[in-house]
Amino acid sequence: MADIVASPNDSRYVPFTQQSSCCSPTCIQMIMYKNGIPLLPAEELGYHLGLVVPPEKAHLFYKVRTSPTPPTAGYGTQTYTPEFETNKIFKKLNIPLVYKLKPISEIQSPEELVKILQEIEDKNSDGLLCFNHGALVDDPARDWGHLCVFDRVVDGQLRIIDPSHEYPKWRLISAEKMFKAMQIHGTRKTAAGIWHFTKK
Repeated sequence: MADIVASPNDSRYVPFTQQSSCCSPTCIQMIMYKNGIPLLPAEELGYHLGLVVPPEKAHLFYKVRTSPTPPTAGYGTQTYTPEFETNKIFKKLNIPLVYKLKPISEIQSPEELVKILQEIEDKNSDGLLCFNHGALVDDPARDWGHLCVFDRVVDGQLRIIDPSHEYPKWRLISAEKMFKAMQIHGTRKTAAGIWHFTKK
């Protein structure tokens, strides 16, 4: 009898599940784990990256900033601001990763998006995809930014790992849909596009 395969046997990551508004630190945890970097709690990493949640979610955290109105990119981290810039925080926390943004404004087409991500996969480096959540899942009520881990290009589609407990951990998304969701989020002048990470 063949072994039952309950998850992709060629995935580059072990999925983690996020706390509310913690997609960014949870995705970074997945990258840290893959690269053998000692983990920090997602809440701790998130706090240093400027995590903000609505007041009614504060009870879910040990210590967290709250605001009755969402920041520019929505509730979550504020890595697009100088105070909480990712490389600055990595240095502060002794995390041996280097972050570089490839903004959606510099990616000309879905085909170019696939090409860049294929290069990331080929080098076994790491990329997060930052996009408008509602545009990707066809739910206008989810009009905020979200991050997923890029896993692999599979038959021209992007296999992503979603930290949210509401969606499958692995799923295939067309490059066209991801490109459009990035463009929509990019209109807010935040970190939409590819977050590329390399280990020092």
